[in-house]
Amino acid sequence: MKLALQETFLMERYWPGVRRADLVTTEEHLCRVAGEMTRDGIPIRILSSTWIPADEVVLTLFEAGEEDDVLEVGRRSNYPFDRMQRVEVVTGASRRWSGDEEHV
Repeated sequence: MKLALQETFLMERYWPGVRRADLVTTEEHLCRVAGEMTRDGIPIRILSSTWIPADEVVLTLFEAGEEDDVLEVGRRSNYPFDRMQRVEVVTGASRRWSGDEEHV
């Protein structure tokens, strides 16, 4: 039985000197590891990565059952990061407009 993905986590990395190619290669590797873990029964996926060149920061958004699963992706990928925490993502589809239930 496969567990449902329930939580969203943001991994933050201060990465001086990072280039676009570094980010692409790293995200591909993280996705491979997440795919291996999912095949092993630990569902996890990478939703997106955001690079902020001026701040030399990379933010990677994960969906997983628990925090330890995201930490395991980082460990297996040998991906250093500075901070990881559970987050709530607000999108057009998830916004609740007061008094307008059609946009729930």
